[in-house]
Amino acid sequence: MTTILHYPGIKSVEFMSNSILFVHLDNDRTFIVPLEKFPVLKNLSVEEKKEFEIIDDKYLSFLSIDDIFSIEDLIGMQH
Repeated sequence: MTTILHYPGIKSVEFMSNSILFVHLDNDRTFIVPLEKFPVLKNLSVEEKKEFEIIDDKYLSFLSIDDIFSIEDLIGMQH
């Protein structure tokens, strides 16, 4: 028997001040991500934080940086 895991998708993200990122998932859960885990995100300006893309419901990319963050990276899920 093969077990297939279905990971939730990213529905939206929201920054709270300069210290927290809310990751809203398509299964109606919300994860609170401390930005100290992701200094590159913490260092983005307010305007840069508004310029992002959610790719295939699984990845988060910001236009001003080259990094791409997977849902696993953001909420600490293991592959």
